[in-house]
Amino acid sequence: MSATQTIHLYDRSVFSKDEHAVLQVAENFLHGIGARDKTLMTEQVLPSGGAVLMRNGAPIFTNLTGVIDRIPFDSPNKMEERISGQPIVRIDTDIAMLWTPYEFLINDKVDHIGTDIWSFAKLDGKWLVSGVADNALIPDASAGQH
Repeated sequence: MSATQTIHLYDRSVFSKDEHAVLQVAENFLHGIGARDKTLMTEQVLPSGGAVLMRNGAPIFTNLTGVIDRIPFDSPNKMEERISGQPIVRIDTDIAMLWTPYEFLINDKVDHIGTDIWSFAKLDGKWLVSGVADNALIPDASAGQH
């Protein structure tokens, strides 16, 4: 499946052309996880952009290259992160934000869920991820969190 063949679990018809462009960058990044395509993921980001990953109530601070490096590309397990609910997109000229609930699956089973909060910058007409914050919750313990 290519990045443009993502199965969407939300209504894309409500988004403008520019909002679609922002969403596509996030979808390309997430597709890179399942495709084990580090290059695809790296092409979507400003490498030195910041990231805060909330894990067990504690923040992990890194940059976007560090986020990509955390993914076990050599794992024998099938991995997929997908947007699991209706995203919220906001754009102001050359900056944007995207709020997306997500599910992270390992071998087609939900391993954890959470919310990704993406920041974007538009450079030379192209949207790039400039920052991300997320959390990771155990599904049973987080019912109704989205």
